[in-house]
Amino acid sequence: MSLFRLKLPSDLNSVILVFGLLVSGICVIELFSGPTSMSYSVLASLLGLILLVIYRQSRALQVKESRIEALEREGGALTAATANHLKVCEIDALGRIVSFNQGFADRFKYSTSELVGKPISMIHSGGTSNRAYCYLKDCLSEKRSWAGESEDVTADGHRVFSHCTVTPVLDRAKSLVGAIVVRTDAPKSEETPFLRNLFHYLHDEIYVYNTDSLGMVYANVSARRACGWSNEHLEQKSILDADPNMDESLFRAHVAPLFSGEKDVVVTVVERGTQFGEITTRLAVGENGEALFVSVLRDATERKKIERAKMETVSVVSHEMRTPLTSIKGSLRLLQSGILGSFDKNAKQALDIAVRNTEQLLVLVDDILDLEKIQAGKMKMDKAPIDLVRLVDEVVEMNRGYADELRVNFHFETNLTEAIAYLSVTRFTQVLANLLSNAAKFTSAGEAVQVTLDRKGGFWRISVTDKGPGIPEEEYHTIFASFAQLPSPDGKNRKGTGLGLAIAQRIVHAHNGKIDFVSKCGEGTTFFVDLPVHTSPHQQFDHTCEEAGMLENVSNSEKMHLDDSKPLEI
Repeated sequence: MSLFRLKLPSDLNSVILVFGLLVSGICVIELFSGPTSMSYSVLASLLGLILLVIYRQSRALQVKESRIEALEREGGALTAATANHLKVCEIDALGRIVSFNQGFADRFKYSTSELVGKPISMIHSGGTSNRAYCYLKDCLSEKRSWAGESEDVTADGHRVFSHCTVTPVLDRAKSLVGAIVVRTDAPKSEETPFLRNLFHYLHDEIYVYNTDSLGMVYANVSARRACGWSNEHLEQKSILDADPNMDESLFRAHVAPLFSGEKDVVVTVVERGTQFGEITTRLAVGENGEALFVSVLRDATERKKIERAKMETVSVVSHEMRTPLTSIKGSLRLLQSGILGSFDKNAKQALDIAVRNTEQLLVLVDDILDLEKIQAGKMKMDKAPIDLVRLVDEVVEMNRGYADELRVNFHFETNLTEAIAYLSVTRFTQVLANLLSNAAKFTSAGEAVQVTLDRKGGFWRISVTDKGPGIPEEEYHTIFASFAQLPSPDGKNRKGTGLGLAIAQRIVHAHNGKIDFVSKCGEGTTFFVDLPVHTSPHQQFDHTCEEAGMLENVSNSEKMHLDDSKPLEI
């Protein structure tokens, strides 16, 4: 067999062919011409056949070698042509880098020891929170391919953009082994100057500034005009110079969810004299790798005027409706009591429906009037030092009947024995009742709503977590708006006035607190309230909280719908 692997010159092949044919011919002649020994003829024939076989094998090998050489030339040319264009790396099933080509190393400026065995997230801007990385992880878990844009960062902190293609690698058992990740330079858009000019002259104010120093990096024409800045002196400015009343500590607390990963964007409303503006802020990475804030201020004055006009109209109607509704409810309750006579089963069912609908209308009217009082600064809040451990537990128990109707359970957990906050029991009960009722409505039957209380720095945090469909990201900005009724992702219709969270937000702000949420579609939502820790002497607290229970002192008019062991339908 080793003889067949010899690479014979083409002229030697010709000699072997001629010699083999000659020997075979002589053998044939000798076989028929005389008394020559038969054995010699047979041996000569075999020799001729062997020579012919050698010739055929050598020719076949030459053809194969020619093809291999051609493929090697083509492969070499292809590799040379794409070495600088394609940035290729191989990762294992856990997302760790296994190998990479020179183009990948040149792109990200890492050595082999700095890359091999390290998570692929290290080259993604923002690490594991990077969207392209999240898509990559989803592809690995679902064993499917993905292609899209990726924002990456090099070893020296420079931001680069790539078009990324992820192809999973499976073994024979269809188990995930890893993936091949191919990157190419994202094409530079020819529209960049146009887009730059578009942002530069956009009516909205755009501010780009450093996350550490808050020093300005960029401000478009609208922003500079509003602040009275010149482009030449922009680098000497800080975002704090945009508003003399801006408090850095409050701003840092406002943007903290961006760094913790709780939120991709934070929103606040500011007032400039008679003008209102809505500011959205998110994180970005500069060309040299520095972390930046990007804030966009959009004029919300007209929207506020429309909301105020709508609220005033509705408030007038509510004031006019409350007295007759109260009278109707009293009459229906009187009929329901049986004092004016008994009713048959069908009439009693109709009466019960009328009572429930009247109560819902009264709740709506009360919500509207509450919101009007808050906006006018006329809502009375009798604050006192209160133990949140006890208050939250009582509110959870008070609303358990409503949860039972929906076949949902409330589960309250805390490691605290005491958590003192300075608040209005009546109004804060209204906030908790709203959060609990919303969570119960959006949680599937048989599931539990988790309620927790813990400490976050100088604040007590109360969290209410449901297992509902979640809130789409594009609807985040409307959550605390008045009359906000979001379309449910799961298609279920849930009752509510759309005022509950708007009222809750204003009540919490009146307590110098914060209310916010985190959500993921398909998994659920957590609403949380942060209240400042109260440090007054303990004796004042003991005097305020009677053994009879904090909620016992709430007047009947303030309890509203709470007497029926159901939270407000808001």
